[in-house]
Amino acid sequence: MNGNDMEAVEALFNPRRMAIVGASTNLAKWGNIIPNNILRDGYKGELYLVNPRGGEIQGIPFHPSLAAIGKEIELAMITIPAEAVEEVIPDCAQAGVKVAIVISGGFSESSPEGRVMEESLVRKAHEHGIRLVGPNTMGITSAEWSLTALMPPVGPRPGHVAFAAQSGNLGTQMLGWGSYRGIGFSRFVCIGNQCDLDFADYLEYFARDEQTRAILLYVEGFHRPRRILELAEEISTAKPIVIYKAGGTSAGSRAAASHSAALAGSREIYQGMIRQGGMIQAQTTEEMLDFSDALVKMPVPQGRRTAILSWGGGWAVVAADLCERAGLDVVPLPPDVHEELASILPSYWSKGNPVDMVGILNLDAHTRCLEVLAASEAYDAIVSLGTINAAGAFGLREPLRETPENEESEAKLNEVRRQYIRDRSTRFAYRVVELQEELGKPIVTVGMPQRDSENLETSDFPWEKISIYTNPERAARVAAMLVERGEYLRSRGV
Repeated sequence: MNGNDMEAVEALFNPRRMAIVGASTNLAKWGNIIPNNILRDGYKGELYLVNPRGGEIQGIPFHPSLAAIGKEIELAMITIPAEAVEEVIPDCAQAGVKVAIVISGGFSESSPEGRVMEESLVRKAHEHGIRLVGPNTMGITSAEWSLTALMPPVGPRPGHVAFAAQSGNLGTQMLGWGSYRGIGFSRFVCIGNQCDLDFADYLEYFARDEQTRAILLYVEGFHRPRRILELAEEISTAKPIVIYKAGGTSAGSRAAASHSAALAGSREIYQGMIRQGGMIQAQTTEEMLDFSDALVKMPVPQGRRTAILSWGGGWAVVAADLCERAGLDVVPLPPDVHEELASILPSYWSKGNPVDMVGILNLDAHTRCLEVLAASEAYDAIVSLGTINAAGAFGLREPLRETPENEESEAKLNEVRRQYIRDRSTRFAYRVVELQEELGKPIVTVGMPQRDSENLETSDFPWEKISIYTNPERAARVAAMLVERGEYLRSRGV
């Protein structure tokens, strides 16, 4: 990336002043929805709105043109019809715009005529020293600037995953799911047709961005695959790159061409490129979030030896199968660990790995068992099932009799139980975070999914430092991915 390219991407994610070209008072138009989303999330820069017909949004008046604002504008978002976009480029140049996000569709993804119009737009922008995002995009976010310049009303959490997606619909829904699960993002860009700035430009910027610790890509096709491979080989030891490559079948390739004008390419070629570049391939959309979040919040293990801690026996058996199938070593308990656990658990505990805590309700004992396993040099990673988000496991039943006295008594008892479990669950979560930091071992936790929303509303729950999965299948895949990441880093001398 040359200096002008970097300056443009800097302006994209760190704009001191930005403008919406095509602002509208019509609540159903993107020119109204996008500025309202920007204002809702408290953008730290200066926002200007442009429409020669006049109007205002939330007290911000419309300007007849960009040049009429009288200040240098770094970033312009263009929401007018495709055939009119090229006409506003000279006005953008006069206002000092470095980069423009073209929201409009109807370009190369739609028809040969649209492709001609897109190529003409790029030539015009380059003549005026302006770089383009899109077209056919849903926008960007930048946590550092509290900037949510998106079409959908998504409120992403701030964090350390940078995300470039070749689909606005998929990308913004991932931001929403991430927010529900406590996963935060540093930057997001929907690249659309990548007529100008492309994956390689964003990847290079994310590599230098201090706010970003892991990079996530949803890809239908690369314009410069060779450059992507070069960057991945440079970046992947310092910052992990998680990639979901879509369009690997003939049906998917056809869909990608009509969706984002992408040439999806050979599945085998892309898989070889992903391996050679040290990238981490997500096999499902769920793994996109699971992997990128884990890579931000968990250390990589030194080996494959895995201990399993479970509140109950059935989940322990399932987790053991899954971990072994994923290539993890579920090794027996050493004598000293066996002895310590026996001093904590009832006499009828499982006495092996997995450690079945036989349903004990003393959640402080759960924490002690976790500490024993994590401290042992016999294990490189821990999978813990059932203690996190445990409030749904018991104490939520309806009153036994339909009498006011009984209902009141039962409600009070349930509330006491809930409070105890929430308190101990939160303590357990903090201990997970502490142990990972102290010992450098990943602790992959599985919790009750229906309680996620309650914990998200609890300000003292450490969502910014812990990953929680809803079943052992996901936990085993994450643990195996972290193991493979560790082996890759060691093979590169890191």
